[in-house]
Amino acid sequence: MPRFQMDDSLYDDPAVIRAGTAAFGLYARCGDYVARQLLDGVVPSELATQYGTPEWTGKLLDVGLWETVPGGFYMPRYLVDNPSREKVLAERKAKSERQQRWLEKHRNGSSEPRRVSRHVSSASNGTSVDAPEDVALPPSLTGRKGASARAARKGADARPPPPLPVAAHSFKPDGRTDTCEACGLAESHRVHAEDP
Repeated sequence: MPRFQMDDSLYDDPAVIRAGTAAFGLYARCGDYVARQLLDGVVPSELATQYGTPEWTGKLLDVGLWETVPGGFYMPRYLVDNPSREKVLAERKAKSERQQRWLEKHRNGSSEPRRVSRHVSSASNGTSVDAPEDVALPPSLTGRKGASARAARKGADARPPPPLPVAAHSFKPDGRTDTCEACGLAESHRVHAEDP
């Protein structure tokens, strides 16, 4: 969507200073409407009446920022700073065609296949086809934790290692608790010799 463009020094133009801030506000507001509607600088009289006062319109006419035309007013600087309706429509059409070509290229099954990266388990010499040297991925992408996490696991806060599998044997209660005196496991973990 086109935007109303003004020279960045227009605020300091003698015509703008003579017209005053209120009249210049009407000029800018109507300019936004004209750009959006692709009116090539023509301000409908109804719009000028709705947005401003006859005094503001008169000031814009007096200083030359607007000219009277049938059905409204004309902004002589508009096409100096803004593209014409014809140019905007041509650019829209060209953009639409580019997007359509891109979509057709990427939806077409006969287009070149996309490159898919695959994990290689063999040792690398530190280089790849795409880059002079491989860059390490962050832990959030690899699922691996850094040296500080490994050190914490080895420290006092680390969880004890899981118990080693026990050879099948008959449960022998130790008499005081429900643990086996042969392996020290609770009765709920008892392994029967006949279990596979």
